[in-house]
Amino acid sequence: GGGVAVWEDQEYTFNSYPRALLTLFEMSTTEGWMDVMAACVDAVSVGVTPLPNANPYWSVFCAIHIILGAFVLLNLIVGSVINNYNRIKAKNDGFAPFMTAEQNEWLEIKRLVFHLRPRQRMASPKNPFRAACYRLSVHPRFEYMVTTIILLNVVTMVITTHDMDPCVKAAIFWINVVFTSIFLVEAIIKLFGLGVRWYFLNWWNSFDFIIVLLSIATITLDVLGKEYDCKTEDRGSFKIPALQIFRAFRIARVFRLVRRLKGLRQMIETLLVSLGSLVNIGTLLLLMMVIFSVLGVTFFYNVNQDEDLYGRMGYWDNYVHLDNALWLLHRQTTGEAWNGIMYYCMESDVYRACDKRYGDYVNDGCGGFAISIIFHVMWQVFGTYVMMQLFTAVILENFHSVAQDDLSALPIEKLHEFVDAWTVLDPEAEGSIGIRQLPDLIAQLSPPLGLKDKNVTSQNMMQIMKDLQIPIKEDRVWYNPTFLAFVKRVIATNETENGEDDFDVMSENEESAEENTVGATAAMEYAARRVQSAFREWKERRLQVKKAINVTFEIPINATAKNLVTC
Repeated sequence: GGGVAVWEDQEYTFNSYPRALLTLFEMSTTEGWMDVMAACVDAVSVGVTPLPNANPYWSVFCAIHIILGAFVLLNLIVGSVINNYNRIKAKNDGFAPFMTAEQNEWLEIKRLVFHLRPRQRMASPKNPFRAACYRLSVHPRFEYMVTTIILLNVVTMVITTHDMDPCVKAAIFWINVVFTSIFLVEAIIKLFGLGVRWYFLNWWNSFDFIIVLLSIATITLDVLGKEYDCKTEDRGSFKIPALQIFRAFRIARVFRLVRRLKGLRQMIETLLVSLGSLVNIGTLLLLMMVIFSVLGVTFFYNVNQDEDLYGRMGYWDNYVHLDNALWLLHRQTTGEAWNGIMYYCMESDVYRACDKRYGDYVNDGCGGFAISIIFHVMWQVFGTYVMMQLFTAVILENFHSVAQDDLSALPIEKLHEFVDAWTVLDPEAEGSIGIRQLPDLIAQLSPPLGLKDKNVTSQNMMQIMKDLQIPIKEDRVWYNPTFLAFVKRVIATNETENGEDDFDVMSENEESAEENTVGATAAMEYAARRVQSAFREWKERRLQVKKAINVTFEIPINATAKNLVTC
């Protein structure tokens, strides 16, 4: 009464060159390669029952193929995608192919200079209490202290578990009250010191203030729920819907570290810079998925799902409707069981492959050997190894651009430092400062822009002024020419035919000053004033010497107190 057992080939085989290529491609995607290796190791010969570990050396072949096929050859596709993306991006950004890296860097810094405009600066409040709060809020040690407190707060948040002792929960509640109080005091100090207008002009201050308000609201709800008490019979008597969601907002405090930790801020900046490109690539990927989903519904809508013993296709995972097909392709984009879907749709027996086996439905939308291979392999190539790798290319390129700012001769922090130093001397953001303030600007800028924390002498100050060559008008220097002069001194690159005009973006005042410039520079003015100062000092010394010639320090013997003259 028993049936006849028949050995059948595995879905993945090496029985022909096309099937062998398909199996090797499947292994290169790292999907199901362990099953192939196990089958190869157990294989004995044609027509012989497989034996466990009959040919263990075949595992070496599979391992080598994974290294060469998955880790090398397919990653060359990734490298090619990234390389072509960078080439097109450089072309669209206007970088000429025959320009040096220094010249490209100079052009990029000039673009940044023209976007970094002078800002108005808040003056210290006249009220003594507010002035004290202002000095405290802008002090670097105050920021270091707040950063340390945030880190300690993060430590207390990560020790929370679902089955904590009630007294431990109460202790964490009071610790959270302390941290929230500290953050509230920080916000109050900044509000008094900076004022409401200047406080909320800073996006990070607004973010901190919202986090403080959410923390206070969460603590209030915890108090109503008696989370502060160890007594288990009183805890949780006040039920608040979605209270855990409010508590989850506490984790947002971690994001306050973004502006304080340079590496973390760099990663967030990379993500933000990449968002525009990622949206475009995501739209293109969605378009490709819709096209392939329509094809999938056309070719496989009638595939019989009841014959799948491994559950690779089911109620949600099928090509019956467009939304199901979209979700199935999205899953295959991650490499999850794409080969199983392909093999299941390769069934050649119409009465096993088709779900509806009558009338015009017979052999319509039931898949097939060739169409299933072509469709699923093409989606793996275009969907996974081209479109998805564009996301990687965008993020890597933008991360390189952000990191390159720190490795360049003038990182973006140095450019912002110039804007901050200029704001101190030009609090009303008029776009110009007096020529006599230029040495103060140089002294406030750290190297390589200026001489901060260095021994400032008239000789090195004169050398920097000479290198800058800043044009002046009516004893004033203007923002853009001064900024570019400082940058030029550091970059030290020559203008090329591909270079842009130095003063193509100016305010009306700067254009007027440029038109009326007669060739005088800040170095000439500084040198002239140094010469005048030296001449006045020499003249004063000479006058004092002449006065000293007629002065005697000898007291006559017959001198009296009345005729004694004191010089």
